[in-house]
Amino acid sequence: MRIAVIGGGPGGLYLSALVKKVAPRHEVVLWERGAAGDSVGYGVVFSDGALGGVQAADPELFDRLIESFVRWESVDVTYRGRTLSHPGYSFSAIERRQLSRLLRLRCESRGVDLRFGTAAPPLPLLRNDFDVVVAADGVGSSARNTYADAFGARVEPRDSRYLWLATDRVFDALTFAVVETEHGPMQVHAYPYAPGRSTFIVETTDRVLRASGLEDPGRVPEAIARQFDELLDGHQLFCANPRWGRFLSVHNERWSHGNLVLLGDAAHTTHFSIGSGTKLAMEDAVALAMALTDHRRVPDALAAYQAARQPAVQRLQHVAETSRDWFEHVHEHVGRPPEEFALHLLTRSGRISHRDLPLTDRAQVDRVRAWFAEALATAS
Repeated sequence: MRIAVIGGGPGGLYLSALVKKVAPRHEVVLWERGAAGDSVGYGVVFSDGALGGVQAADPELFDRLIESFVRWESVDVTYRGRTLSHPGYSFSAIERRQLSRLLRLRCESRGVDLRFGTAAPPLPLLRNDFDVVVAADGVGSSARNTYADAFGARVEPRDSRYLWLATDRVFDALTFAVVETEHGPMQVHAYPYAPGRSTFIVETTDRVLRASGLEDPGRVPEAIARQFDELLDGHQLFCANPRWGRFLSVHNERWSHGNLVLLGDAAHTTHFSIGSGTKLAMEDAVALAMALTDHRRVPDALAAYQAARQPAVQRLQHVAETSRDWFEHVHEHVGRPPEEFALHLLTRSGRISHRDLPLTDRAQVDRVRAWFAEALATAS
């Protein structure tokens, strides 16, 4: 089988490596218009449960990932001069460039044809020359947009405006901080991801952003640092690209069109407040690799992939949308006492308790591990 992958993010790279692991004879070619060292964002968060699928599918990759992880076990809410800490969670984070580097090494060791710094050929040519074309080209996917009607695509711009920064303040928890500016509230999602570094995502609404004058890239990150001076405690902010993004809500009724299939943010998005975008893309990769190996006919494989992934993704999208809506309307909660505010923030999405995660994840790990053991035995 010949497989073309458009996009060199974690989802596209992980899929390419997995396919070559279980089916070494398949030809996999990946195109990425950016350079191999390029990356967007600073840190990627995983819950311990999210790592179970990686460990089952590729134990060696998992071992290399955990060597680079920064770990913490608390969620902090900083509001009106107080920080309320809530232990009992378990998270890990890794620098996005390091994650991409490890995935590229896995691809190279397995013979994936990686073509960084190169735009993919036109879709009609790819669809004619390859058995499967995987669109892992992100939230702005040109492949999805080209066939938007066929996919039943819905792309909705939201009021959530965000800016990805880093800081040399090392947070020791996943930290939600809210400041009340003269123009309205702004919030930060911060967490450590590497020695001496933390991700620092600033979020606000269109109205507050326009009124504050912070849309001007020339005022970032100095102006942001002034807004969050108490939280930063004298530490610096870093910003490779001082451009405010707008969160896009992406849904697709159908994840494939002929031999073209969507993966990761091209197929679905989840608000960054629940930290699941990379996790979902990598889980998509596992499911698509399994489907392409289990089914001889491409239409059957792509139908099985959607059937396996879409329900789980839709459930998490619902959780993410509830979380996103809370932050888009955080002004409605500002003014509550700190304990009450923190409680509302932590329970905003109605997610299951962390105590329920181990049982759910163990079952998923066992299923994935059994499938990969069987697939590898068949391939050898």
